[in-house]
Amino acid sequence: MSLDRCDLPPPAASTPSTTAAWLPSLVADLVVVLLFALAGRVSHDEGDLLLGTLGTAAPFALGLMAGWLRAPCAGMPTALRARSVRFGWWLLAWTLGGGILLRWVVGDGLAPAFLLVAAAVLAIGIVGRRWVVARWHRRDR
Repeated sequence: MSLDRCDLPPPAASTPSTTAAWLPSLVADLVVVLLFALAGRVSHDEGDLLLGTLGTAAPFALGLMAGWLRAPCAGMPTALRARSVRFGWWLLAWTLGGGILLRWVVGDGLAPAFLLVAAAVLAIGIVGRRWVVARWHRRDR
């Protein structure tokens, strides 16, 4: 039985090539968060598109990054995290939880409709794309 603790160093078998496998997935997750914020700003015709989008995305991006940094505690080998649906759910929880908490702390709006849209869009982008990739890889085998 392996320990599932974040304060332990990664296994020695983690080479730069296996560690680098997560980078495209991290970038894709950040793009999902940015597109969510951008779509909301555009659909509500709110001013200052660039700074407003970054301001809306920031709490969720920080939650996402916390989920990625906490990733060793997800109990998964590094090479599998990037495409795992289970890890997608893990990241969704961190992204939504962190985003909502940070928005609440700074006094930004937490309208129920916003929270439902955030949950749906981020679930499709973070979990849904991993599900599609997993299905695609299973089909190829």
